Amino acid sequence: MSKDHPLVAEYRKFSPISESLAKKAKEVFPGGDTRASAHYNPYPLTMSEASGCVLKDADGNEILDFMNNFTSLIHGHSHPQIVESVQKQISLGSAYAAPSQNQIELAEIITERVPSVEQMRFTSSGTEATTMAIRCARAATGRQKIMKMEGGYHGSYEMAEVSLVPMPKERGDLNEPNSLPVDKSFPNSVLEDTVICPYNQPDMAKTLIEKHSSELAAIIVEPVLGSMGMIPATKEFLLTLRDSTTKSGIILIFDEVISLRINQGGAQSLFGVMPDITCMGKIIGGGLPIGAVGGKRELMQLFSPEIANPVMHASTFSGNALTMSAGLPAMKAFDDKECNRINDLAEKLREGFNQAFSQARILGNASGIGSLTNIHFANKQLNDSRDFMDGLFRSKHIGNLLHLTMLRNGVMSASRLMFCTSTAMTETEIENAVTSLHESLAELRPFIEKECPELMV
Repeated sequence: MSKDHPLVAEYRKFSPISESLAKKAKEVFPGGDTRASAHYNPYPLTMSEASGCVLKDADGNEILDFMNNFTSLIHGHSHPQIVESVQKQISLGSAYAAPSQNQIELAEIITERVPSVEQMRFTSSGTEATTMAIRCARAATGRQKIMKMEGGYHGSYEMAEVSLVPMPKERGDLNEPNSLPVDKSFPNSVLEDTVICPYNQPDMAKTLIEKHSSELAAIIVEPVLGSMGMIPATKEFLLTLRDSTTKSGIILIFDEVISLRINQGGAQSLFGVMPDITCMGKIIGGGLPIGAVGGKRELMQLFSPEIANPVMHASTFSGNALTMSAGLPAMKAFDDKECNRINDLAEKLREGFNQAFSQARILGNASGIGSLTNIHFANKQLNDSRDFMDGLFRSKHIGNLLHLTMLRNGVMSASRLMFCTSTAMTETEIENAVTSLHESLAELRPFIEKECPELMV
């Protein structure tokens, strides 16, 4: 898509200071940003402050935040109780290289809520959590290989990103997908040790597990396929993974870094399927960096410094007192009532979005689960990453234009059109977001008719 597209030009008019700052950022950051996920063309907005569910960018534009730092800010920005707790803790010290009381208290809340977690360890990120989960599984089983889902994202390291973007010409047959590198940094050994499984295909999954059962240390799966469009797993699929791993002595890992927010006990509680190990992050940190790995006591004991040859886990800022001071009030405030309320708000958001697409006569569907939503250029809820990628190619540059246009109309989502609700929101914000989509589709319609007519209904 050319930068001279009329809607891109309107975005530049909307955000001249952000554009100037983006040019300055390119002098110190490759590509102008320090996070690949936060970048989008022609440049991302630079934010100056935020409160509740409202962001203010460098140009002074106020924008509703439906991204919440990629689902991590369950209470939005600057929640009073979190601010007070963090301010108090920073005056007492941020990190001790020693246990703190709030560390224990936060772990008590998590182990009480998440059914599969008997013991846990804090990490500094979700990436670190999944890394340690896989290492724990290898130590427990004595096996090397892992199985992950096609399109599944588990952090920024090679094994977690194998087949993250299953391109149509490279991904192979659905019944046995190819192990694909994301970039040129991937060693062949990682590809050889990572078996790729199709998402939401129980029969195919069972066959693949049986084929590789003697080699597999673990299967790692997101109960909600996050980067591929917030696609929920079916209960049948998760039960198949659970039954097959139990029979073969394989460790089942749920990556609930994103999905923990859809239910008090996470997706595992909602679906009634218990993994051996659970990876967590995002919402449990109250807006500060965090991750956690937890599970059955006998597995978690493999990390214990009191045993011979434990799984080594040393991380400078894991469980630091400052993050704990943010996470503790955040999790206390995220009770059943608030969880159900923001799930209901998200359902109203999806309904409103789908009505907007229908009225505009443009092919589009807002699907998801709980407080998680994604817009797709499709006429139905998606089943797997292939559905997502097919829609992405079908829509060409239209998704990017919609994202930029909704920003101008006061709503921020992820560039892949992911939305999530926070406890800072009410029905008013939902109505405003739906209005934004109506207005944005009206702007887009003449360009879709000319540039991507296959999206017209």
